[in-house]
Amino acid sequence: MKTIEDLEKIINSELTSKINSSKINHGQIYISVDEKNILDVILFLKTNSETKFQQLIDITAVDYPENDKRFKVVYLLLSHENNHRIIIDFFIKENEVVS
Repeated sequence: MKTIEDLEKIINSELTSKINSSKINHGQIYISVDEKNILDVILFLKTNSETKFQQLIDITAVDYPENDKRFKVVYLLLSHENNHRIIIDFFIKENEVVS
C-alpha cells in the first residue's frame, strides 16, 4: 500500500500541467483543476496502476453567487487498494457544460 504522500507525488509528477494545486489535509489529497482538465485527471486517477482511484463516492457542488464562475464542483474518489480518498474540485460558470 502506498502512503498518501507517495500518491500525491505520483499525481503531481504525472499531471503537472493539469493540476492547479494539491495538498494533504486530514489524511486526504485535495487537488484543484480547471474544468477543461477534469476528464483527463479522473481517467488518470482511475486507470493508473499506482493510484487506482476506481470508485466514485460522491459528487457535490457549492454555490458562490458572487463569483463569475459561481459553482465549485467537487468529486470524491476512493482507492480500495491503497485505502485513500482524493477530493478534486473545479469551478464552472452557470449554464456551463463540462465535457
